[in-house]
Amino acid sequence: MEKTIKLKIDGSTNHTEITSGLRSCLKDLFSGCRVNFLFGAGFSAGILGLLDNNELFFEAIRQYRGANATDNQKAKILEAYLYWDFFVRCIYPIVEKISTSDFSQYNNFGSILNRIFSERSNPVLDRQCNIFTTNYDPILERVFDNSTSICNDGFEGRISPKFSTDNFTKSYYRQAVFSNRKSEIPSVNVVKLHGSVTWGWDIFDGGIIYQNYISVIKGFHQQYKTLFNDAILSSVTAALTANNSNDAAVQVSGIIACTLLDALIVDIANYEKMLFSYKCTFLIVNPTKEKFSDTLLNKNYYELLRIFSNELEKENTLLVVNGFSFRDEHILDLTRRSMLNPSLKVLLFCYDEDNIREYESLFTQTKNNNITYVAIEKDKLDLEHFNEILSCVHI
Repeated sequence: MEKTIKLKIDGSTNHTEITSGLRSCLKDLFSGCRVNFLFGAGFSAGILGLLDNNELFFEAIRQYRGANATDNQKAKILEAYLYWDFFVRCIYPIVEKISTSDFSQYNNFGSILNRIFSERSNPVLDRQCNIFTTNYDPILERVFDNSTSICNDGFEGRISPKFSTDNFTKSYYRQAVFSNRKSEIPSVNVVKLHGSVTWGWDIFDGGIIYQNYISVIKGFHQQYKTLFNDAILSSVTAALTANNSNDAAVQVSGIIACTLLDALIVDIANYEKMLFSYKCTFLIVNPTKEKFSDTLLNKNYYELLRIFSNELEKENTLLVVNGFSFRDEHILDLTRRSMLNPSLKVLLFCYDEDNIREYESLFTQTKNNNITYVAIEKDKLDLEHFNEILSCVHI
């Protein structure tokens, strides 16, 4: 297979021109491989938009050590403002956008996947695929609610669903009414590598239970919205994103050194309460540099990463990547390591042609020719184009 595939858009129809070579290649890959997808923020961008990268500021505040108690209190308040800013921009909008956005292309993706695996005739391989994602929104679960494929998100139970990674090993069959003939039902394992807004703590046994994310998000917003001053929040974000310095630590220290947060110290207990509540309420890997250590220390995150790594090490495995930047070092390292598997094939869909060089720089040390980059010449690859390419697969 070619190392790089650059497709074109038909000017008269605005559809992707799919070459016969790519069509044939996709048929072979999807019919003869264990299929896995890896999705990042780009997959959800059609509904939620792309998120800003605040990782440097979160890391700077985490490492900050003040010269006195007052500075440390102001640092804690600044941390609360950072998390509140992240919440109102990235988590709170999920409630409205999931309810009101156009899901047509996402539902189309679910239908295409169902068709591919319904028609799968290879008796050696299951009618099942894995979707690994770092997104914590419930878009994929919503998609497969409208599909005949079974969506396995790791939860089991009706009254109080509980999460277990063991649930990802299940397959599903339908038995004919008047015979013993069984046929496998297409199913999708949705593996949330960075957690989900649907995850909640079980206060009785410490496990993960399914929570009503809409009421939880609304409740958190209602409880803490009066604690944060919009003018101060705007000043904080403006100061952090100022162009006069590329050093996040310098920008954080500058905010703490000025008088912007002085009047808020009287409410330090409430800001500390908010931070504790946030981290207990939203079981997601936050945009901090310490997420790698957090992932290893947390049993569930570690198990999910182990599942991802094990799947890529299996013989005749296909990994389809879309909307994922590989800025998450732990996932990048696991993917690089999996390249030692000579039968692994990676289809990496790039948002534009410039992305190809960015991805190539990340995988320059890989010894095997595992990766094929797919992009559209002089255009952007969105979910509609991605669906058009997948739709040409007829097993």
